[in-house]
Amino acid sequence: MEPSTRSSAQPDPHYDVAIIGYGPVGATLAGLLGRYGLSVGVFEKSTDIFAQPRAVGFDHDAMRIFQRIGIAAELAPHIAPFRDAEYFGVGGRLIQRVRHMPPPYPLTWAPNYTCDQPGVEAVLRAAVARQSSVQVALGHELLQVADDGEGVRLELCNDAGETIRCTAGYVVACDGASSPVRRMLGIDLEDFQYDEPWIVVDVLVNDEHLAQLPPTNVQYCQPERPSTFITCPGNHRRWEFMTLPGEPDAGQVSEERLWRLLARWLKPGQARIWRAAAYRFHALVAHQWRRGRVLLAGDSAHQTPPFLGQGMCQGLRDAGNLAWKLEQVVRGLAPPALLDSYTAERRPHVVETTRLAKVFGCIISERDPVLARARDARMLGPEPGNAKTLVRQELIPGLGAGLIAAGAPLAGKVLPQPLVALPGAEPVLLDELTAPCWRLVISGAITAAALAALVAVATRHSMPVINVADAPGPGGDTALRVSERDGLLRRWLDAAGCIGALVRPDHYVFGGFDSAAGAATLLDLRAASPYIRNA
Repeated sequence: MEPSTRSSAQPDPHYDVAIIGYGPVGATLAGLLGRYGLSVGVFEKSTDIFAQPRAVGFDHDAMRIFQRIGIAAELAPHIAPFRDAEYFGVGGRLIQRVRHMPPPYPLTWAPNYTCDQPGVEAVLRAAVARQSSVQVALGHELLQVADDGEGVRLELCNDAGETIRCTAGYVVACDGASSPVRRMLGIDLEDFQYDEPWIVVDVLVNDEHLAQLPPTNVQYCQPERPSTFITCPGNHRRWEFMTLPGEPDAGQVSEERLWRLLARWLKPGQARIWRAAAYRFHALVAHQWRRGRVLLAGDSAHQTPPFLGQGMCQGLRDAGNLAWKLEQVVRGLAPPALLDSYTAERRPHVVETTRLAKVFGCIISERDPVLARARDARMLGPEPGNAKTLVRQELIPGLGAGLIAAGAPLAGKVLPQPLVALPGAEPVLLDELTAPCWRLVISGAITAAALAALVAVATRHSMPVINVADAPGPGGDTALRVSERDGLLRRWLDAAGCIGALVRPDHYVFGGFDSAAGAATLLDLRAASPYIRNA
């Protein structure tokens, strides 16, 4: 899209939603809103994808969002499953392992992936370009945003120096850590007191030298130079080095300096330095994520140290949480109060994850040798030969507040996504059975009478019922019956004492239930929620 200045006789363009910033979060939100058919204007100051090293991975929650946009298969050249990690302390002693969960994976996708972020962004932008209701304007810098309560007026300047004006029902700022929108709104950041300089370098390693590198990802928690090694797709390997006192922490990432840092692993001629940048890793979260019709998402709302691989994931979760709520509000299917649940749900989740990332960052970046030895002893405990093993995805919290039935089983958890099949059909992922919507998902362990009662309850609320069984067979009433091969969903519901769950469009569970009466109670609670009671 190339908007131009307009005469007073021509109305300014209007969008259901305007997105400021076209990084991975802005592009993901545009892709999700475009799938809903909303009119979306995207405005980005830069004209190209940012080519420096940034995010190096995402998790299965993010992959599920990419699946909804329809790009999961297209991402294959730019991603690879994330390897387990080992943490080495003083003297090279193994002090901790972080592994991925064993299969069958709860979302079918691998729990974590490494990626080339510019490649992922290119796929996202291509998907957005295929959506006719989304218009993208590169080289457009935001000058002013004004919310009059009925809509938002934006003023921008394009790269030709022309002033561009448009209006939108809602604006989402995905404009990065320095966020001009956040500054215009005067929103402050809560500081969790982590501010450390690091250098990030991406390297393309020659085939014959790959084997000399660690087979796992490694955190070198060693006072002389805290650093990180990550195996990325193909021949791509990443190192992150903490900048030591007295060293320049920005602007001086010459090849000579980088090869000195890499000398422990590689020599010149064994690899090629692809790209490098100096960063300061922060732990910051905005106090407010919504002001009237303007919302913050991604780095404009929070900045998380990278030590759990959750930086980009957090922003993608923002997009997944916000997209369906904007669609409901824009179409008049829910009141604007629904958007208040965005902050209520996402901010506590981000705060908890950011604090945990800081804990891991402090483990890795301890530079005092005495304190580092004490850290190692504390982590190893009374049996120093047995390093603790953590499961990465078990560290990520669910929702603790917002549009959930607080206290109900499974409330705030993420619904598993097994491969399922209709009789005589090839398996598909569970989410592919319906468009994003509220739905009842039940296990196959249910009587015909109970199923009929559940369908009757769901019908009163215009909600589909998906019956996931361990074997194919006919449905009951209007329930869609599918089979899953490994009983993943059945075991998950059984462990909570439930026969089913009321699930939101973003796959978070409103609450679990053990009977048709329990499902009816949850549906009544949903209808009475202050977030949607006027719908």
